[in-house]
Amino acid sequence: MFEIGGSLAAARQAQGLGLPEVEALTCIRAKYLAALEAERFAALPGRAYARAFLRTYASALGLEADRFVDEYDARFPEPEEEPLLTHGFPRRTFPTRLVVIAAAVLGVVAFVAWSGTTTSHTPTTSVARSPVVERASVLPPPVVQSPRPVSAPHPPPPPRPLVIRAAGGPCWLLVRRASATGTVLYEATLQQGQVVRFRAPRVWVRFGAPWNVTVTRGTRPVHGLSGTGPVDLVA
Repeated sequence: MFEIGGSLAAARQAQGLGLPEVEALTCIRAKYLAALEAERFAALPGRAYARAFLRTYASALGLEADRFVDEYDARFPEPEEEPLLTHGFPRRTFPTRLVVIAAAVLGVVAFVAWSGTTTSHTPTTSVARSPVVERASVLPPPVVQSPRPVSAPHPPPPPRPLVIRAAGGPCWLLVRRASATGTVLYEATLQQGQVVRFRAPRVWVRFGAPWNVTVTRGTRPVHGLSGTGPVDLVA
């Protein structure tokens, strides 16, 4: 185990850099850089920011970024999700014995009612009627309609790509599928002039410097990136 913050501070001072200079180099606020050097990780916006800021800061100083991130993960492992507790409710069971007794009573009543009924036959007198010749009606032949052709369903159009462009400067990105707990699709610092595209129908993006990027879904701009700090966006 080695000191994360002490190693970063020593490397920065050895290169003659101040926190404002590193802030301009990494687009990470100086107060967050100071928190990393003091290992005050609780002062950062979250665990994902701590890992991303460590990687970016170490890379900017020419250090082995994976070593710092692995040391942080070893000290602060990602918490496991707690199982959801469901409150059960007692099931209402209908008494089976009552059903059997009711069925037996109904059967007895039906048998008594059936056995007490009598059928009487009344003689009928046949009356001679003159034969009637009915006129046969000629029906037209049925019209057989040919079935209409069933058109095959059209496949849904592909989702329009989400395009993120670092137009004003570098910006750290964390992109997940669908939500903040989805699969990680991208995690890196997008340098000025670089562009990334995502064709997933719905993504969750966390921007470290949202004022430096433009975002479009297809040809339509995506709004909601205003502010002076990190921004989360679902598009």
